[in-house]
Amino acid sequence: MAKTKMANQDSDRKRGKRMKEAVDAVRKGGSIRGTAKRFNVCRTSLDRRLKNNLHPFIKQGQKPFLDLFEEDKVSQWLREMASRGIGLTPSQLRDFVADYLKQRSMTMPNGNKRPSHGWYVRFMRRHPELKRRKESLREGARAYVTADDAEKWFASYDKFMGEIGIRHEPEKLFNMDESGFDFGGKGEFVLAPTKELMKGNPPRLTGNKKERLTAAFCISAAGALIPPFLIYPEPKPINATFLDNAFPGTEIQYTKKGWMDSATFLLFLRHLDKHILSDRPVVLLIDSVSSHMSVDIFQFAKEKNIELYRLLPNSTHFLQPLDNGVFGGLKKSWNTVLRRRLQEDPGAKTTKLVFAELLNKAINGIDMKRAAVSAFRATGIFPIDKNHHGPEIFTTSRSFEQEVGLPERSPQKTSAQEAMEVFSSVLSTPVRAHYNKRMLEGCDVETSPSFATYRRLHMRAFGPIIEANAVTNSQSTAADITVSTSIGDCCQLPMATPRPRRRKLDLSNHVTDPAHIKSMCLKTLQKARKLQEKEKKAKAKYMAAKDRETCKLCKRTHPKTSSEAVDWIACDVCNGWFHVLCVGNIQITVMEEFVCIFCKK
Repeated sequence: MAKTKMANQDSDRKRGKRMKEAVDAVRKGGSIRGTAKRFNVCRTSLDRRLKNNLHPFIKQGQKPFLDLFEEDKVSQWLREMASRGIGLTPSQLRDFVADYLKQRSMTMPNGNKRPSHGWYVRFMRRHPELKRRKESLREGARAYVTADDAEKWFASYDKFMGEIGIRHEPEKLFNMDESGFDFGGKGEFVLAPTKELMKGNPPRLTGNKKERLTAAFCISAAGALIPPFLIYPEPKPINATFLDNAFPGTEIQYTKKGWMDSATFLLFLRHLDKHILSDRPVVLLIDSVSSHMSVDIFQFAKEKNIELYRLLPNSTHFLQPLDNGVFGGLKKSWNTVLRRRLQEDPGAKTTKLVFAELLNKAINGIDMKRAAVSAFRATGIFPIDKNHHGPEIFTTSRSFEQEVGLPERSPQKTSAQEAMEVFSSVLSTPVRAHYNKRMLEGCDVETSPSFATYRRLHMRAFGPIIEANAVTNSQSTAADITVSTSIGDCCQLPMATPRPRRRKLDLSNHVTDPAHIKSMCLKTLQKARKLQEKEKKAKAKYMAAKDRETCKLCKRTHPKTSSEAVDWIACDVCNGWFHVLCVGNIQITVMEEFVCIFCKK
């Protein structure tokens, strides 16, 4: 029974979708008979929907409490919210409708104040353009990237590749990025006893979930893989060997926290220099993380004829080849390696000693060459394709732009609207006002040929009337009658509250350009001078505070009898300071005890 019901739901969706496509085709100039045959829909049903301007998904039976045109408005709003990264869950959709009913003091046909799950199922059946999908998380900073930013970056990148002459040499184009590998792995669906035979979810043996190591990878657009560069946390062991059965050429470095820093990235460039072609220059695409931005790094790369080119900030989710085609498959392979290791030996522990060996198995578990080539193509980096990324990548930036409401209709008038204006201008003002009033009252009885023509033209031009207030102004025209905005008032698109944004780094995309390196050196020198001046002021302030120490006898920093530097002596009881001249110029050695006159009393 369940399979038959699901099949009926699918057929309803497909039938309504075909009817909607048929209605659109006829309105574009197609014949009713030919279009009905082409889309396999009933000709009379199609003709009735066109003549009365009915919704394509309307069917016999109880009508939904929301008009189908109102549901279209909600559907459009849901799609726009999801594209902006703030989509609604099924439960939130039902809450939204409940709030709408509360504002209008209405209830569901069954008397409930909140739609049921069955209403949600029928709503989704009537709107095949919607589907329940899982979201992909995107950080707030990445939402600011716009299509204009990407277009400017691609124009600069295309020009740069043409200037150095390697636009058609994929073996000279590289991308580098780091990624963390945890020792716990992820749970998957496995074959296990039913819930009646086994309570709870089936367990899985894992390593330490909190422990992870960083590995830096570098691939070329031709599919070559540079040996991994592993980063372990300090301290460095004395006799341990971590590279047994590792990928040939793998190198390990140690940092305080096991993360990439500027000094370690410089060592990575030395590692890269040993494994790339001697035919230079080559281009290395990097992100804008602070550990990659240093004058020493830029100068070393320039000496080795390695051109560093910076990706668009906060755009690695669609511009970084490693993130878009390599790391995903590599992490799945890594999880498979961990699972097989524990299946063979449930007591095996995943530690630093075997990390390089397991990573080598994970690398061999995927077609790295194919993945690398596909990753560069998928990002539009190679071959260079600035139009590869569609507008859906940048829809999240709409919440930060100055726009309000849903995308509006085209301002151009249709032929039906122009005909409506001509016909309305022929009618006298009392007749036009009378027709408007009858339209607002929902009158569908065509009592006269003139009103029948007026009604049909109006529905063709502006759509059916859902709700409106009675016309009181006798000068109202046909354009004054519009679809109800009550549901549209609730379908508002939120705009982000203006906040001070972090100042962007003043960096060129081509960071190894001699002019850019010179500018960075000057900025580094200015920064060092400012720091020196700041330290000098702090020292002077400290010395001034020290000089303001006063004698407990004369209450002055210097005795009246002398303006030069004088000796001081401290009381061993109260720790108060005194001028030696003020206490009688006494001679006391370091080992002797001095007690002031106040403490003697």
